[in-house]
Amino acid sequence: MPRPTLQTIATKLGISKMTVSRALRGEAHVQADLRERIKAAAETMGYRPDPEIAKLMTHMRQARRREAPRTLAFVWSESTATPVTSSSWGGQLLTGARQRAERLGFQLVEFHLAEKGMSPRRLSSILEARGIPGFVLSPLVSRSRGHVSMHWAKFSSVVIGLGYARPAMHRVHHHHFLGMMTALRRLKKLGYRRIGFVSSSTTNERMFRAWSASFVAHHPLPMKQASELCLLDKDLTRSSFLRWLSAARVDALIDASDRTFGWLKEFKIPEQLGYITLAWQPSRPHIAGIDQQAEVLGAAAVDLLVEQFHSNERGVPEHPKILMTEGIWRDGDTVRKLK
Repeated sequence: MPRPTLQTIATKLGISKMTVSRALRGEAHVQADLRERIKAAAETMGYRPDPEIAKLMTHMRQARRREAPRTLAFVWSESTATPVTSSSWGGQLLTGARQRAERLGFQLVEFHLAEKGMSPRRLSSILEARGIPGFVLSPLVSRSRGHVSMHWAKFSSVVIGLGYARPAMHRVHHHHFLGMMTALRRLKKLGYRRIGFVSSSTTNERMFRAWSASFVAHHPLPMKQASELCLLDKDLTRSSFLRWLSAARVDALIDASDRTFGWLKEFKIPEQLGYITLAWQPSRPHIAGIDQQAEVLGAAAVDLLVEQFHSNERGVPEHPKILMTEGIWRDGDTVRKLK
């Protein structure tokens, strides 16, 4: 039995092949009842898209976009319109997203939910009015859980990070568990054994405790001793940190950011204390640690967004995807080889 085609479906229903094609792509200007009839007929007849034709059509759409780029949005969830520096994590994230969007034939425009008078619903109306079909939502930073009331059903969307509890959208995030494992392996190879870890508890919760779980799982000391060398504090101060550091007697410290580095002025680093960060920045290359490669993360978010755009996927997904990207180790002057 010959494989059913778009024309087969069109002939059976007495409509044009173009109408069938548009309906199966989910285009809104095909009437809803007709669209459902076409989809039902395609399913009954066992229609499946030809992957080679789909590839050709994607190429043709990309060629048209090079002539007139479509616009996608990058939405900052918790920041105002203050420009991000190119060397900051947010700046790298935006650069990676923007470069990948341009390579795929799109342009990326920034919006800020924290701007005065802005709200998720108002932003949804702005995006819809401008004909912007999808957006990337930046990570939630100030809290571990939250909810953003965008008009999700009207857009393709990707959330960066794991902090949003509702709704469950497609997400991309750094592989924090692997990052901690890599950091510990590097320190163990250098000869460190009594390794400590300090982080905001909010940050650790936001990533479903991946850092703390990996820390105790891969630490060179037994799990009970390792857990005692883990400092998670929502409101960490310099005095409380130094008290803990004195009691813990660590020979190396893993910092979730590089916040505590300025609190260690009375220590000779790395002679007295090894120090690494899980958020390495090119602006401070002398500090060893994990480069989360925010540019790669931003590019991955756009890849996932454009994939939805091409398949005309909108709204809250039935089966949300979580895509992880790897960081890499960066050498620095804050650790040394122990005898």
